[in-house]
Amino acid sequence: MHRFLKSTAASLAFAALAAGTAHAQAGTTSNLAQVNLSANKPVELAVAINSGGTQSIATMVDGALNNFTGGPVDVTTSWNLTGGTTVSLVGWFATPASAMSNGTTNIASGRLQGCLKAFASCTAADWAPFTGAAVGTVGVAGGSMTIFSQAVANPLGPETQNSLVNLRLDLTGLTGATAVSAGAYSGVLNLRAVVQ
Repeated sequence: MHRFLKSTAASLAFAALAAGTAHAQAGTTSNLAQVNLSANKPVELAVAINSGGTQSIATMVDGALNNFTGGPVDVTTSWNLTGGTTVSLVGWFATPASAMSNGTTNIASGRLQGCLKAFASCTAADWAPFTGAAVGTVGVAGGSMTIFSQAVANPLGPETQNSLVNLRLDLTGLTGATAVSAGAYSGVLNLRAVVQ
C-alpha cells in the first residue's frame, strides 16, 4: 500500500506539473511576421474617337458653306486624376495657315468651323472657326478650339465627358479669282485633353 501511495503521489505530481505547463503555454505567442502590401492606380487622361474619325466633302462648292460627311466626330474624354482643377479637350490644326492643302494651295484653319452639339441643333451662331489660342501646352495660337472645359470633381475620381464635333468648310466669299484651286485637299484635326 505504501508503494501504491508513493506511485499515486508521483502520478499526481506529474499531472500537476503537466497542467501547469499547459496553462503556461495558453498565452504564449510567436514572433510577429508582416506582409507589406502596395498597389498603384495610374493617373488616367485619355481621348477616344467613337465615330466620325474620317470626314470628307465629295465636291467643294465655291462661295458656300460645305458640310463634311462622316460625322459628327463623337469623342469621349475620360480621366482619373490625383490633382488639377480643370480638364479641357482641345481641337487644333498644327499649321493654321495650311490646315488643309492640295500641295500647292492652302486653306487656313479660320475657314474650318466646328459646332459642338447635334448637327440639327446647330444655328449660325453655334459655328466657330479654329482660330483660338492654345490651352496650356495643347494646341497652337490661331488654330485651336476648346471643345469643352470642365471643373474636376472633388473628391477626385473617374469621370467621362462625351462630345460631338460637327465640321464644315466655309468658302463663302471665295469665288472667281479668289476661289480655291482644284485638287484633292487633306488635313488633320488633332484632339487632345489637358489638365490644368
